[in-house]
Amino acid sequence: MSKSAKHNKLVDFFTGTPVYNDDKDYADYAYFSAPLNMFFLACLLLHSVYLVIFSIFRDPLMLVLDGISVLLYTCFVFMLRRFKGSWLPCTILAAMELYMHQLVTVRYYGLGPGFHYLLIPLMFLSLLIRKKGTVYTMIRRFIILCSAATFIYLIVFFSDYAPIYRLDDNVTIGLTILNSLTSFTLIYIFTGRVVHSLDEKRSQLDTSVNEKTNAIESMQNQIIISFANIIEARDGSTGKHVKRTSEYVEALVKELKRNGDYTDILDDRYMHDVMMSAPLHDIGKITIPDSILTKAGRLTQNEFNTIKQHTVNGKALIEESMSDIEDEEFLKVAKSVALYHHECWDGSGYPYGISGDEIPLCARIMTIADYFDALVAKRSYKAALPTSVVFDNIKEQRGKKFDPVVVDAFLRIRDTIDEIAKANAD
Repeated sequence: MSKSAKHNKLVDFFTGTPVYNDDKDYADYAYFSAPLNMFFLACLLLHSVYLVIFSIFRDPLMLVLDGISVLLYTCFVFMLRRFKGSWLPCTILAAMELYMHQLVTVRYYGLGPGFHYLLIPLMFLSLLIRKKGTVYTMIRRFIILCSAATFIYLIVFFSDYAPIYRLDDNVTIGLTILNSLTSFTLIYIFTGRVVHSLDEKRSQLDTSVNEKTNAIESMQNQIIISFANIIEARDGSTGKHVKRTSEYVEALVKELKRNGDYTDILDDRYMHDVMMSAPLHDIGKITIPDSILTKAGRLTQNEFNTIKQHTVNGKALIEESMSDIEDEEFLKVAKSVALYHHECWDGSGYPYGISGDEIPLCARIMTIADYFDALVAKRSYKAALPTSVVFDNIKEQRGKKFDPVVVDAFLRIRDTIDEIAKANAD
């Protein structure tokens, strides 16, 4: 085995997670398995050092105590990494071992060597009992209460206590430093690993939420497009009209953004809402009778007035059918697209005859995309016009029917518009 492979294996032994962490039944506890593993390993190393120290002093009681502790923590490490669910008994047994070890060592050697400091990580260790339920809550609180009360009791009442055995000053200082550093190192490692694990868990949750949100949004968009296709089919259009106009709008808003037009309005959110709203621009047509909507000949004035109502009705339908959607910005854009997409820059449009910047930008973008497709697409009541003729027509209507800035952007992406029209021809 290479040196690098040995190093990786050693690092994995100390910081790796149990083999069953991918088990969905263990997902609630997986985030703290690594810090708990490191905690047990640190205790194992600490008690191994104690064994060496007390073997030098030939103290049989402490040798037995720390020998048992070494065996326990070795078992804890093995069980934690191999057996699902072993975290709880291992945690409780570790808490008991730490607690009893402090009582014995303080009784033996007093507070001087600093053994009581290890009651501090015992409190943190109890936080690993995360499972809900009265019993688990009581166990966690009992461990915290006992360790905190014992630590305070030892500090208050054992400060002048004369231990059974006294150690040399150098040994006492060494053990104090060792136990203090071990205690606070364990707290640092444990809390650091938990925070890191929680951050990873939060990142995974954020990713999962984003994926589900995108899936829901995609499904919502498909439903909107399908609904729009059904509506468009009533006046002889095909589903390609919705697809084409939506792609025209997408290409147009991106060009406006690229060119630095309307920077005070065209942020990423607004662009997204405009593109999502495009399929809904003619939703109000569902309220128009077939006899008018599919009429091959010229409409009477009354019939045309009825057709005009699809804008107002479209806004009302969006308000009624999408009232439960919490995204107010999207609804605002969708209603504006449906209501104003037949308004003209010079005020000659409908339903209200507003002009210029009074018309929301989203509707001004939709107007030119809808107009272009209406002329280049074939209908039962008209023939398709060449795209070159329609582009010239739009250029002539600059500053009249259409926003000059939007027209300029549309003409700059003429090749892209042509490609979309050809790729989605009826």
